[in-house]
Amino acid sequence: MLVGGVISTMVVVLSLFWVGLVDQVGVHSQRTLLNLGTLPVAIGLYGFCYSGHVMFPSIYSSMAQSSNFPTVLLT
Repeated sequence: MLVGGVISTMVVVLSLFWVGLVDQVGVHSQRTLLNLGTLPVAIGLYGFCYSGHVMFPSIYSSMAQSSNFPTVLLT
């Protein structure tokens, strides 16, 4: 299941690069084309938001008391 999260993160990152660089969609300003200082943060946020959900089924199935799963999600 972890491979699905990694693959989906790579697809999202590549799609964002494609839209921004090839299709030139976005804000056109006088700034640099790629800000390498904030790139790891951006990739981490997309990875967390879009790929973190892959782990939920395995957490649910490995819990001793699966009825506590909603409490774990809220925590």
